[in-house]
Amino acid sequence: MELKYNVSGSERKRMVVAIGKALQVDPVYKGTPSYAFMVGEYTVDRYGTLIGPDVSETERLVQALATEGFVACQHEALTIEMPRSDFTDTALHNLKQLVESKGSLIRHALGVDDLPVEITEETIRFPWFAARGEDDETAAYIHFVSALCEMAKQNLRIKAQPKEVDNEKYAFRCFLLRLGFIGPEYKSERKILLRNLTGSSAFLTEESKQKAAFKRKSQRL
Repeated sequence: MELKYNVSGSERKRMVVAIGKALQVDPVYKGTPSYAFMVGEYTVDRYGTLIGPDVSETERLVQALATEGFVACQHEALTIEMPRSDFTDTALHNLKQLVESKGSLIRHALGVDDLPVEITEETIRFPWFAARGEDDETAAYIHFVSALCEMAKQNLRIKAQPKEVDNEKYAFRCFLLRLGFIGPEYKSERKILLRNLTGSSAFLTEESKQKAAFKRKSQRL
């Protein structure tokens, strides 16, 4: 994963210190020719780009940097990367099947027309996101891709079976819960990922929504 912060000089050093503090790791300056800093598994290059393979930890790191005033550039598209070495052939096949199966919901949720999964010898890239410079969005997207990958790794077999749904928001919320977005700590991330979808996230049908409203009204009487 790469996030462009476009900082240099003393600001880049301050950013590196903030990363080291968040990860509890001492930064190491690599010198020429890269002029990069290594902080654990993360690299901050000479242009202030944060590069790191561990997306689950990156979610926390992005939030820590935001509290220090560092926000990724909003005009850059966000591409999330995962190490290819983390995936068996079965896991990679499952990932493709999962994206195909949930493709319509994911595209509508993210507001995109396509969901390419770019595979190289070293990385698997997800160029699905338009970064807006809001770090809570970036954290939600990182968590989402990480959770997709974990589901692909943990299942023995996933079939690509796209289904038409009448209530996209409810269906995608159920999928997010399966991915682990459970509890109040993920409420803001669920809201970000559901905001482009139509329908009710709490009720599958309008009839069930009306029944719940009638039940609440009866209890107040």
